[in-house]
Amino acid sequence: MSVTQSIELFVAINLLVIGLSHFLQPKIWVDFFVFLHSKNTTGNIINALIALGMGSIILSFHFVWQWPKILITLYGLSQVLKGIIYLLKPSIGIANIGKVTIEKSDKFKWTGLLMSVFSLSIFFQIISFN
Repeated sequence: MSVTQSIELFVAINLLVIGLSHFLQPKIWVDFFVFLHSKNTTGNIINALIALGMGSIILSFHFVWQWPKILITLYGLSQVLKGIIYLLKPSIGIANIGKVTIEKSDKFKWTGLLMSVFSLSIFFQIISFN
C-alpha cells in the first residue's frame, strides 16, 4: 500500500467512525461542543488543534489534485484552514462552537450521514483500485 493509499485509509476510517457517531449519538457531540465553548479560548484551542492535526497529516501525505481524490486533499486543506483561522482569530472559533445547541442536534445527524457516505466512497475506491 502506498503512502497516499494509507492516508486515504486513515481518512476513511476516521470519517466512518466519527460520522457514525455523529449520526447515532448527536447529543454527545452537542455536549462536547458545549463543554468546549464553556472553556472559552482553551476550548477553542482544543478544537483548532484537532482540526490542524488531522488536516496537516492529510496534506503532508496526500497532495493529490485529480478527481475524485482531490476531495480528500481539499478536506485536509479545509481542516488546516479551520485550525489556522481559529488559532489566529479565536473569536471566530468561539462563536462557531457557541452555535451548537441541543435544539440543533439534528444537524449532527446530517453531517454524520455525509461523512459516512464520503468514507464509504473512499473505501470503495481503495478496494476497487487494488
